[in-house]
Amino acid sequence: MTPTPWKKIGALALALALPAVAGAARQEGDWEVTVKMEMVGMPMAMPPITTHQCVTNKDLVPDMSQREQQCIVREQKVEGDTVSWRVQCKSKDGTMDGSGKIKYADKAYDGEMQMTMTHAGGPPMNMKYTMKGRHTGPCTVDSKKAKRADDY
Repeated sequence: MTPTPWKKIGALALALALPAVAGAARQEGDWEVTVKMEMVGMPMAMPPITTHQCVTNKDLVPDMSQREQQCIVREQKVEGDTVSWRVQCKSKDGTMDGSGKIKYADKAYDGEMQMTMTHAGGPPMNMKYTMKGRHTGPCTVDSKKAKRADDY
């Protein structure tokens, strides 16, 4: 039986869509992540920071923790090539709560995250992060790994 033109078009559309949907989960390995942070209301921007992170199918969220700070991804949701999350960070100086979203495209991604920092004796501070990532190969011993709530 010869496939109808509609079946051919449907099969082609499915074949083209699958790499985009599955691509986010398949790009495990080391990712070079460049993050730029802006503090809302501050006249000067911080210089971008570049790190490497080991990304797995379980942990598709960039690790945003700083030195002496513990960040835990509380929620991670994957919809096609887009990953969204909520995160909470704690340090001796206070807490940070936020949410973010990145969109994977083959071996790269773009995204942003909003965070609110609360510390004793001061008003909350809002921060905006913009991120760019690129896949560089397999994970290395120097790649950071994000912590999830079930890791504790």
